[in-house]
Amino acid sequence: MSIASSINSSLSGFKSITLEEVQRASLMRRKDSKYIYSYIHVPGILSSLKKEYRVLEIDGRRSHNYQTYYYDTLGLDMYHMHHRGRVNRHKIRFRKYKSTDAVFLEVKKKDAKGVTIKNRMQTMSNVASIMSKEEEFLAYYTPYENEKMRPVLENSFNRITLVNQNQAERITIDYQLWFSSQVSEESLELPGISIAEIKFENHLSGSPFHAAMRQNHIIPRRFSKYCIGMAMLNPELKQNLFKEKVRRVYQINNHYLQSIKN
Repeated sequence: MSIASSINSSLSGFKSITLEEVQRASLMRRKDSKYIYSYIHVPGILSSLKKEYRVLEIDGRRSHNYQTYYYDTLGLDMYHMHHRGRVNRHKIRFRKYKSTDAVFLEVKKKDAKGVTIKNRMQTMSNVASIMSKEEEFLAYYTPYENEKMRPVLENSFNRITLVNQNQAERITIDYQLWFSSQVSEESLELPGISIAEIKFENHLSGSPFHAAMRQNHIIPRRFSKYCIGMAMLNPELKQNLFKEKVRRVYQINNHYLQSIKN
């Protein structure tokens, strides 16, 4: 059985949760912890979580495609602030939810306490462009001006969303990642990579998902799709602090590609 088939089989054992229920459980102000690991592990991890979580289902689908368009300043200030580990930094993106065709402009801010605050507005256009209402939104939530920004990175992935039965935490499991840089005009596909994120209000202790990751010897690692995608596709950028993560991504992906050849 292929990994994709095993994932679908594992997902069929979950109780479902609707988009409306997920939105009510949305943690717009939260802490988060991320994990990067091989796509091979996804079915087994899912199988161990069926009793504690429900899975987002839309129109009978339990895995959903997302497209993201990241914006940054002309000097890539947001990338460099993340690289330097600065607090009170922002991330600006348009995200298209292919299951519903909804497009949101989203601003994420990481504060000095490690808390992520996300604000977003739905746009009326399928095109990820900043118009007058989007300008007002950005002026309110960020220090950046539209005319000093540009789209710099596009990425897509499939996502599984799990919500704890008591809705105290939310899990996203991403796979089939693809990146395209508007700076270098290069693209990259990473079929062997999966990135999971747990969003929680207080602490990780007692989380069945965190316990499942530990059982698979997968430890939390800080990881930004935006920064790592930019670093991998734009090697001229300053990226000393990202080198270990970039090397880890290539190592996991290459190991997966080699395994499916054998």
